[in-house]
Amino acid sequence: MKEENINQIEETQPDTPEKEKKEKTAYQITRADRQGIKKKARKVVKSHYLLLVVLCLIAVMYGTEFSYVKDMTDGLHSLITGQEVESGEKDVTLSNVTGGKKVYEDLTKNDLEAGKEDADKQMQEYEEGELGGIVGRQRGNLAPIVNVVSSGRLYVILVEGLRTIFDSSSSVATGIFIVLSIILSAFVWIFIKNMYQVVLRRAFLESRLYEKLPVGHLLHFKTSKRWRRTAMTLFLTEVFYVLWSFTIVGGIIKRYSYFLVPYISAENPDIKPREAINLSRRMMNGHKWECFKIEFSFIGWMLLGFATFGGVELFYGLPYRIATFTEYYSVLRERAKAEGVEGTERLNDIYLFEKAEESFLRASYPDVEEQKKYIDEHRITLTGVHGWLVRNMGLWIGHTDQLADYEDLDSRRVQIAEERAAIKGRVYPQRLNPLMDANATLEIRKLRYVRPYTIWSLILAFIFFSFVGWLWEVSLHLIKDGVFVNRGVFHGPWLPIYGGGLVMILIVLARFRKKPQVEIALIVVLCGIVEYFTSLFLELSAGMRWWDYTGYFLNLNGRICAEGLLVFALGGAAVVYLAMPLLDSLWMKLNKKILVPLCIGLLAIFVADWIYSHYVPNVGEGITDYEDFEEVEE
Repeated sequence: MKEENINQIEETQPDTPEKEKKEKTAYQITRADRQGIKKKARKVVKSHYLLLVVLCLIAVMYGTEFSYVKDMTDGLHSLITGQEVESGEKDVTLSNVTGGKKVYEDLTKNDLEAGKEDADKQMQEYEEGELGGIVGRQRGNLAPIVNVVSSGRLYVILVEGLRTIFDSSSSVATGIFIVLSIILSAFVWIFIKNMYQVVLRRAFLESRLYEKLPVGHLLHFKTSKRWRRTAMTLFLTEVFYVLWSFTIVGGIIKRYSYFLVPYISAENPDIKPREAINLSRRMMNGHKWECFKIEFSFIGWMLLGFATFGGVELFYGLPYRIATFTEYYSVLRERAKAEGVEGTERLNDIYLFEKAEESFLRASYPDVEEQKKYIDEHRITLTGVHGWLVRNMGLWIGHTDQLADYEDLDSRRVQIAEERAAIKGRVYPQRLNPLMDANATLEIRKLRYVRPYTIWSLILAFIFFSFVGWLWEVSLHLIKDGVFVNRGVFHGPWLPIYGGGLVMILIVLARFRKKPQVEIALIVVLCGIVEYFTSLFLELSAGMRWWDYTGYFLNLNGRICAEGLLVFALGGAAVVYLAMPLLDSLWMKLNKKILVPLCIGLLAIFVADWIYSHYVPNVGEGITDYEDFEEVEE
């Protein structure tokens, strides 16, 4: 495509690479400025290290950007496993979102038999992988699902189903498969992968000025109802960049012309896509070369990253680099506004770049003191054993009549703590954001996860999640082998390690619930200890294992593994912060005449099964048969 045609699409006023070279703004970033920018960036990374590393890690593993770091870590994986990891491509196809590229190509050529053959071959390689050591992929709760997707067998199942629906019309089925794959891939790319770039920049923008970054602030684009517009801005930017890439030097120049689009959208997601792109171009006029020099200054960190298989980049290089360019955007923004660059008036989230006076913040949060006064006037003082259990274990043993009032006061207290931190300038003041929807923010805060639970609620939680765990494992075995197996030690439909583990998380880690990062880390530790010693106890008492993780990735004596602990961490966090508050609110609506007998009855059935299973344990094929484990031990 010719340059003049792209210019007409991009903006009415042409902006060719030659013209951009001539149009220089009056300000330049000096070497001293760059050193100051990097110094501030290092300070930001140091003060928010753990959170920023986790956010960058998500970007790398999910493939939103920094693909070269993923290539480094794949190199380390190849050394450990002896298997080469294929690098992904940027084509918008289902195969590059989920895997199974060879099978996908067979199916798009209307060759179902070849697709089946390639998928079966890949599945066989997965299932016949070498057993033993801390690295394994051939077994595990998630392995069947992962292997079915990554091998391409999922695509074969989809096409076969479509052919059945459309009376064996292979061409129609293949066409629908291709269309569905493009739609799914485009949706994931536009609304999730691309959007994460802006979410990440927003997090860094808040971190550069404020001491704390509440996890809820990552939902800024959702609560401001600008998710779709921001996603379309990133999508249009990518389209323009691809078009310019067909010219001789346009692709290189436009990479830096559009460099600030994610930062502009992070500050004001209300800006229209074309407007954000053109504003980035104006702000970057005269700064492309210096931007390149800043990028090149990180070459040492990149070399260290290659030498450490991505380790240095993951745990310092990437956060440092993004923090540096966040500071760079701040400097360009300030100077562009001073120069009166067209469009900079839309960069109006001033409290990302300067803290408001405390007096002004107090005036903006007038109800905080009123809420505090309300809490003081209606304070419920819990003393003795009851008070200790509520504060340290989140367990309510008193009358339930007071519980609703106590939960309301406690949720207000948590809300006030964040808003008072905003008044003190420690947290970004969301109320001052021109786009923030107060009603949407209030809805998020209504999810009161910092609450005590009654003994009846915990009993129902234990039974419910024990059943969910049993259903999960039975379903996995049914999908993988096509056979129903009653998993677990017990004869009833429950796996108490799931229910017991989640109840233990709710009780033991109750005091850390206000700090999600600490809570999730402790969930991993707690679940690892419980699962390891439960496995050891069962083996010593019964002389056999009910689970064995030998061959899983990062396992310890086959008793625990990284995969299982990751599932527990994510599942536990979902239960603590989402499922349990909702379920508890539902269960507490039950009349006591129904609730109490229900809990006692379910608990009695479980105890009876426990006693019976102690003398007649549930054993057999698919439950305790671990021939591979015995061979490894020999």
